[in-house]
Amino acid sequence: MLGDIAGTAPLREALETTNTLLEQVLEELRRVNADGLVTVAQELRAIQEALPTPEKA
Repeated sequence: MLGDIAGTAPLREALETTNTLLEQVLEELRRVNADGLVTVAQELRAIQEALPTPEKA
């Protein structure tokens, strides 16, 4: 649609650049979130193992 309007090429290029950068940010956020979830899960397992259980008491 924007290609049909004269003078919108710079706007289209800026939007494409923005979309590319947002895709990169989203990918990084997903990676960081996944890493964080793994860390939280490991910490929770360690806490759970440290808690007294009827067998340990």
